[in-house]
Amino acid sequence: MEELMKELNSIKKYIPYNTYRTIKGQVKSGNVEAARTGINKIKKRAEGQKHGHTCN
Repeated sequence: MEELMKELNSIKKYIPYNTYRTIKGQVKSGNVEAARTGINKIKKRAEGQKHGHTCN
């Protein structure tokens, strides 16, 4: 769970505040699978933008 929070904090400046709070709440409530899914989606979206893709 600590690892997931560290990962979330590393992408905090790239995501909306409400998204951050939602994922943080999922981690705290024990819904780690949903939090992991959300973080992975954010990272995938950021990866696509890094390579110049606009479609998600």
